[in-house]
Amino acid sequence: MANTSYRYLCLLLLPLFVLVANSCERPTLKKRILVIQSYEPDFHAYKDIENTLKKELQKEGIRSSIFTFYLNCEAYRATQEIQRMYTELDNLSSWKPDIIIVNDDQATYSLLACEHPLLDSIPIVFTGVNYPNRPLIQKYPNVSGFWDKPDYRKNIELIEQIMGKCVIVRISDSTILDKWILKDMNEQIKGLCSITRPKYSNYPTHSSPANQKTSPSSLRSAKIPFDSLHIQTVRPRTSSELIWGLGTSTYNKAYLATKRDYISISLGRFCSFPSFSTINESVGYGGGFIGGYMTPVETQTQEASRRAVDILKGTPANSFPQITESTKNYLFDYPTSTEWGINWKELPKGSIFLNMPFMVRYQTYIILCGILLTLFILWTFFYQRIQYRREAAHKKQAQESLQKEKEFLSLALEGGNIFAFRYSNSLFEFDHDFYKSLNIPIKPITSMQLLESLHPDDREDFILHKHQLDTGFPSRKITRRRYKFNGKGYIWWEFRYAQAKERHGVTRENLGVSGLCLNIQQSKEVEEDLIKARIKAEEADQMKSAFLANMSHEIRTPLNAIVGFSELLTSGMEISPEEREEFMQVISKNSDLLLKLINDILDLSRIESGKMSFTLTNCDLNELLSHVYRTHQLLMPKDVELKMQLPAIPAILQTDRHRLTQVVTNLINNAAKFTARGHILIKYDYTPDKRWIRLSVTDTGKGIPADKQAQIFERFNKLDEFAQGTGLGLVICQIIIEHFGGHITLESKEGEGSTFIVTLPYTAGLSV
Repeated sequence: MANTSYRYLCLLLLPLFVLVANSCERPTLKKRILVIQSYEPDFHAYKDIENTLKKELQKEGIRSSIFTFYLNCEAYRATQEIQRMYTELDNLSSWKPDIIIVNDDQATYSLLACEHPLLDSIPIVFTGVNYPNRPLIQKYPNVSGFWDKPDYRKNIELIEQIMGKCVIVRISDSTILDKWILKDMNEQIKGLCSITRPKYSNYPTHSSPANQKTSPSSLRSAKIPFDSLHIQTVRPRTSSELIWGLGTSTYNKAYLATKRDYISISLGRFCSFPSFSTINESVGYGGGFIGGYMTPVETQTQEASRRAVDILKGTPANSFPQITESTKNYLFDYPTSTEWGINWKELPKGSIFLNMPFMVRYQTYIILCGILLTLFILWTFFYQRIQYRREAAHKKQAQESLQKEKEFLSLALEGGNIFAFRYSNSLFEFDHDFYKSLNIPIKPITSMQLLESLHPDDREDFILHKHQLDTGFPSRKITRRRYKFNGKGYIWWEFRYAQAKERHGVTRENLGVSGLCLNIQQSKEVEEDLIKARIKAEEADQMKSAFLANMSHEIRTPLNAIVGFSELLTSGMEISPEEREEFMQVISKNSDLLLKLINDILDLSRIESGKMSFTLTNCDLNELLSHVYRTHQLLMPKDVELKMQLPAIPAILQTDRHRLTQVVTNLINNAAKFTARGHILIKYDYTPDKRWIRLSVTDTGKGIPADKQAQIFERFNKLDEFAQGTGLGLVICQIIIEHFGGHITLESKEGEGSTFIVTLPYTAGLSV
């Protein structure tokens, strides 16, 4: 009854807990946000912009679905950009975003100029705009944003601070944007520098050769300075003009980027003198620009995000100023500044450094932590020294106590892997180290337990000696038996023990036995290894005798033919020319057989001794097999045709050409011996995973019986005693292929033929 009441109470309180939990959660808004970027999707700054936008929205509790459209303005004309923008807004009409965030001049202008009906009902926040089109913006009361007004004067003052008096190169073409930039810049820098081209002839030439290269850290000091600042405008009508304007110069120069397009993206990396920028897209993303005075990407994204959050939370879009100037700061790319030998500590205070290493950014804190850590280590060291002195007396006392251990423990420690034991009243008590070495509990072992741990073959001997342990024996005893004390296998142990002498009041029935037990497993293993070595030596001697007997037979057979027919030729008996020719062929044939036998024996000896040399080169397998094919094509028996099947694209192997040719030749010769009619086919192909080459020699001969296929790779094994050969060819082939990392296999059916398959490792991409 009590359990039922408790269950009902929990059910009643559950809705209350749910309400409390929901009230504690921060409310989240689900909003659809359209982000429009001016350039291509792989522009590096966009990843930072997206991360900052998501972070600001999450911070304000807005769960958003963000869709980004990339205008890729450098790839299209203005009319095409406007048309693409209108088409994209048409496609998004059903999705209908809650707000549009647009970045940079090109995207902002194309969005407002397309005059899509969707723009009248959706709030729009622009950011990163250098030259806002005010009449166009004023047409839409729901549009507001931030103006990244270029401050050319501060940027030129920054260049003068770093470079000194120099020529500042700017790139300009005939577009409307460039005309605005030139007009704005010229108004800002009045009285600061001259717009006229400097007269280089008024300055002395450098004493060093003009083509001499200097390190980045010495570029400024190596250049000839000017007596005042100059602005030089380069109009890249041709590539030669651009190269001339930004090429190597002995005069002190700096390049100032005023916009981002395909030209300015590359100029920072390839310019022969330091490059600065007035726009944030060029700094910190591998463009080769040192920095400048501008609104950082993170700052402009945060400003736009906060404005968007306020609008999404209910603040009317027309309650904000349509154009608000963004906050600026000095922004530098640390790796590029360091490359040009600029000390970041000498730059304006409060500057923002992108890509600065952790160790440099927090150098002061790291040094402070290092000092504190050093002090802590020193304090710990002195404290430990004090503790060490306090413990010195205790340690000395403990060492003296250890020296007073029992006598049998001292005896065990001196021997190493030798343990003392005592036997009395059918109990064996061992030294503690004995139990620890076997990882078994420290407790006496009964004679019955010891008997059970014995190897079955040694138990009868133990029962005989146990009677002597109990009744006494006149002299010392030594036994060697196999024990399994810890269940991990039998180990050989040697027990040495002696009966204690009779003392007053002690009967023979309760006499004690003391002794030592030794782990002799290692010596037993050495003994077994010696026995195996002796047996192996005897087998080697037998194999040597068999080898000599076999070799004497194999050598004697061709020698008998050579000697016999040679004597017939020199005996003076009448021999017809046909018989003489036949005798000479027999002598030549047996000479070749004897030479092949000697070569096979020498090859086998060199391989087994490791003295056979292998020269690995990249080899065209088609060319190698074609050469072998042409050599053996005319040597085939009368009714046997040699065929070859090769792929169109040859395989390039790293192998020993001579040894691989030896293997293929041996396989073809073997096939020819046992093929009376039909054909012999040489071919190769790839395994499905393209990691191996399968080279095969197939014949239509008499085949090999299944019960003899396992013997063909044995030495001096000849399936047909009447066939010519030494029985070593396949053995040598197998050893050579295994040296290459491959293997040989056989597929044969008696009466139908045989196929020897050589599998070799293959690495794609090799060339001859």
